[in-house]
Amino acid sequence: MLRLYLVRHGLTEWNNTRRLQGHTDVPLSEEGIKQANLIADRLSKVELNAVWSSDLNRARITAEIIAEPHSIQVRSTPLLRETMLGEWEGLTQDDIIARGDEPKLKAYHLDPMANRPPGGEPLECVWSRIIEARDQIISSCHEGSVAVVGHGGSLRVFLCDALGMDVSGLRRIWLDNVSLSMLEYWESGSWVRLVNDTCHLHADGVSE
Repeated sequence: MLRLYLVRHGLTEWNNTRRLQGHTDVPLSEEGIKQANLIADRLSKVELNAVWSSDLNRARITAEIIAEPHSIQVRSTPLLRETMLGEWEGLTQDDIIARGDEPKLKAYHLDPMANRPPGGEPLECVWSRIIEARDQIISSCHEGSVAVVGHGGSLRVFLCDALGMDVSGLRRIWLDNVSLSMLEYWESGSWVRLVNDTCHLHADGVSE
């Protein structure tokens, strides 16, 4: 059995100001670093065999903080990146409306599969590369425990696939910053054991 501990990256200033991040390499905020240390403390009690991460800074630094107590080198890959949001990256909802894209934004909210941000990555492509990353992780470690640090968009693919959902299911799951979800892969199939758990954030008075 292989158990994956899925961790969304810690908070960034763009999360606080509700700016779309996508592939933009935004660093963790001070609070995000505190959050990463809290999830690292929680996972220090687990015998991790490997730590994988998106290569974007906010995920990679979170992963390095998690890996440090285990003396593990993080394996980062662009396959685990967040969805690329094209011309809307770095913008708030008000910014998007101000540039004249309110109809596109409304269409995006109604059906994000069919209506992507201008220049944005198709969700089918996101799904394909995340599944490729998952297969690489499973191939590299057939049993034991692996932490996978990614983004709200990328980690939802793991969960949707394990639940037998297709790409349309991505909008039905929410993952908070530095939340913990858990999957198990057996010969008989995959099991979802935990989704979006944030109890570790309350241990030191850190807000979600």
